[in-house]
Amino acid sequence: MSPNTDSNLLQESVSLSIPQKQGEKAIQLLGKLKLLNRKLAPQVIDDQLHVPLARAPKAQEQELLERVLGKQNLLREEFRSRLEPVGSLEKVLTQQLPSSIIRLVSKSFDIIGDIAIIELSPEGEPFEKDIAEALMKVHKNVKSVYSKAGPITDNRRLRPLHHVLGANRTQTIYKEMGCRFKIDISKAFFSPRLSAEHRRVAEQVRPGECVVDMFAGVGPFSILIAKRLNDVQIHAIDANPEAAKLIGENAKMNKVQNRMKVWSGDARVVIKNNLAGTATRVIMNHPSQAREFLEAACEALGRDGGIVHYYTFAEGADNESRARKELAGALANSGWKIEKIMATRKVRGVAPMKWQVAIDAELVPA
Repeated sequence: MSPNTDSNLLQESVSLSIPQKQGEKAIQLLGKLKLLNRKLAPQVIDDQLHVPLARAPKAQEQELLERVLGKQNLLREEFRSRLEPVGSLEKVLTQQLPSSIIRLVSKSFDIIGDIAIIELSPEGEPFEKDIAEALMKVHKNVKSVYSKAGPITDNRRLRPLHHVLGANRTQTIYKEMGCRFKIDISKAFFSPRLSAEHRRVAEQVRPGECVVDMFAGVGPFSILIAKRLNDVQIHAIDANPEAAKLIGENAKMNKVQNRMKVWSGDARVVIKNNLAGTATRVIMNHPSQAREFLEAACEALGRDGGIVHYYTFAEGADNESRARKELAGALANSGWKIEKIMATRKVRGVAPMKWQVAIDAELVPA
């Protein structure tokens, strides 16, 4: 079994960002200079290899790196530890469960702060406590285990959960890219599987922008952007009043409340009454309903248009093409058109041959 990225297994480090094709050469050179942090695992983000360093390079080392690799960026970011006990959960389970059941146990789970959420097949449900005990034995930071008790059904994007083991509480603190988030898994939507997507979008925003986050959840997109830039204006909207409350608390916790305004309500109504024509960029992270809100997203954009980050679910080998056709079709007769598709990417798998797909598109009046 392999968990999704867990904030408590991440460590902050100075890092080097270089084109992925230079990775092997870079790692060899960093190893010779004793700059490579071998306790942390490198990660790839948008064709750039981010390599954790044991320390910041000295001036002479920096000159050598630039001479061999060309100009590269030094960053400070979080990496997963190589010492993470991936695989050891199966080993623990073999001591407790029949081999026929181990095969049926879901191979993924989420860890949010010190709370784990597992997904079990019907055959595995009778053994949920054994599975939870094994998980807590392997991941010492986990204090509570819940299992998914049904699909996400309402417009607040809440999933029913069943308490399995440990402390019977749903609040925790989750860390991502130097930000801290108060999460209540019973009251507001949050997925740690989107951490790379939060970063990817945040890094595209430029100073002076006005961003409308239509389905903000507890605020990860909004707060990461506000934390990164001083000169930015963000409107974070969520239909769930509990989520809106948490956005406000998280903005204060991360000291970015002066760059953010939080709105509780239907994004279409909020935009129509308050935000029409204000945005340079709109984030639409609600893949099951984004199409229904596209007209409002366009209404939020200024008269010259802007960037929309559109999320949807798409199936099949041509999922990215299907997602682009959906966006184009939804814009038909809207008075808006796609000027440019900047990027299309699969964010995560949600079922066999079905993905959450992100489209970064520049939209202009037709």
